[in-house]
Amino acid sequence: MASLAKKAKTASTLPVCPYGARCYRKHPQHLKDFRHDTKDDGEVAGSSGSKVSASRTDALSTIDSSNLPFCKYGASCYRKNLLHFAEFTHPTTVVSKIKNDDDSDTDELSDSEDEKKGKKGEVKTDDILKRGMSLVKSYSKMSEAERKELIKKAFEAKLKLQKELKETQDEMKSKDKKLQKLQDQVSTGLLLVEGEKEALEGKKTVYFTLQAERSYKEGSADQTHFRLAESQFYRLLSGPSVGYRVSKVDYAVNPNLVKKFKSAREDLKKHRGADKSFPVLAFHGTDMKNIKPICETGFKVPGDTGFTHKTDTGYYGKGVYFSEFPSYSMSYIHGATKLLLCQVLPGKVFQCTKLIHGSALQKGHDSHTSPDKMELVIFNGNHILPSYIVHYENASTNFTYKPTGGTSDMFDPMKIAEGYGAIASSKASKTFKHEQIMFSGMFQLPQNQMLELVKMHGSEKATPKVFSILVATPNEFTTKTNKVQQAVRKGLPVVGELFVYDCIKARKLKPTAPYEFTD
Repeated sequence: MASLAKKAKTASTLPVCPYGARCYRKHPQHLKDFRHDTKDDGEVAGSSGSKVSASRTDALSTIDSSNLPFCKYGASCYRKNLLHFAEFTHPTTVVSKIKNDDDSDTDELSDSEDEKKGKKGEVKTDDILKRGMSLVKSYSKMSEAERKELIKKAFEAKLKLQKELKETQDEMKSKDKKLQKLQDQVSTGLLLVEGEKEALEGKKTVYFTLQAERSYKEGSADQTHFRLAESQFYRLLSGPSVGYRVSKVDYAVNPNLVKKFKSAREDLKKHRGADKSFPVLAFHGTDMKNIKPICETGFKVPGDTGFTHKTDTGYYGKGVYFSEFPSYSMSYIHGATKLLLCQVLPGKVFQCTKLIHGSALQKGHDSHTSPDKMELVIFNGNHILPSYIVHYENASTNFTYKPTGGTSDMFDPMKIAEGYGAIASSKASKTFKHEQIMFSGMFQLPQNQMLELVKMHGSEKATPKVFSILVATPNEFTTKTNKVQQAVRKGLPVVGELFVYDCIKARKLKPTAPYEFTD
């Protein structure tokens, strides 16, 4: 009994391990030299049963680090990265080295640092970490109050970074969703330019002229379609063709072909699965005279009257050939300035390993591709939707927005002034009978007086939405105002001011072609 009492007394007089019940050290000598209480870390028994000052062992009330792994360096940690202290647990009590014969590296409690710093425990929040994420003073040299403040700041910084990371991830997800939605809208026909809905409800093919604008307006259907065609042209452009640039794009809407294409896509989705029903954009090289007829009636495929191959019998099958590479398609149309860009449905693709001159579609497949995958062969006309006529030009000169066309002096201010002077006092006539003349821009007279002028010479009443001829200035045509865009979409002539004066002078309606703006 005496020995047990002696042993208990000896154990009770051992110094307390600074890590308490959470000590990670397993060395036998350490366990003999220090006491490890199993009580709450905030209450450690001393030789007289008193509690160690709460200022040393009181954990941060707002921070729970009990689930964090211990830093292997403990209170002697040398790390200066702030976030390290939010990832690992560190004792906040200040310790100093014990020098003994067994070379133990265990530290004992000491108030020396606190005494030097003062035991008020008041620490200015901006004193610690004021220089950013990297600490200036190592953890082992800090006072207890500084350590607590450090850990508090470390957790705050960690939470802030986590919040910023989440916000960034949410923003990226939002942008990805918008991009995917935009792609879906284009491929499914949900992104409509002005007038496209009416075109789809009609029976005729309608062309919408799209041009580059200096600034991109998010959500603009016109610019989205233009940039889609433009980027497809530039994306895989290679070889000598890199010297070309896109000048404009005609967006072709054929209601009959659109319906057939959508039906074919749904059929593919049903029989091949959704992943085989997505269209791809691919170019078709053909003589410029064939582009409009193709947009009007669609492609001819094997079995259709008049179907032929221009250059060969069909190296990889007797079908219609496309390529995602514009330079490849351009090689078939030397000297041309237009390229047809279509939406095509490859479906299940058969990859050829050799030439199969004039062969029919391989059983169980929907299309063929060449060994190098540069060419795609389509055998079903409903799997092709002519969508864009890409106008390109030589890029050896600087890009200009100035329109061309008309007579050489159509834009000459002196000629225009002389033209107006010649008819300023002319008598009323029926020059513009059955026409509805509308104006866009600034002319020799204000627009209301220009309207009165053409009305005096037989023009019927015109409105911004209802007119047969649009008279515009070069600047109005270049910037593509609403009236100009409407005229282009409807295929109405857009002429220069001189057209009005020349017609009145001749007292008859002159052909619009010599006065029309072109790109």
